[in-house]
Amino acid sequence: MAQEVRGVVSLGVNEPVRVETIVAPDPGPGEAVVKTQACGVCHTDYHGRLPRHSPKPG
Repeated sequence: MAQEVRGVVSLGVNEPVRVETIVAPDPGPGEAVVKTQACGVCHTDYHGRLPRHSPKPG
């Protein structure tokens, strides 16, 4: 059964991130559910969200 979990969501470049409840689907064949107690964000992940580092359309 799918479960509700908390996830950090960003809807676009220069948009703030927020913690939301999201639905995590059941694992498929050969997959597993892993309980995460803590995580971090890499400096390059943050900068990748800025307009000058975002891929250009087309």
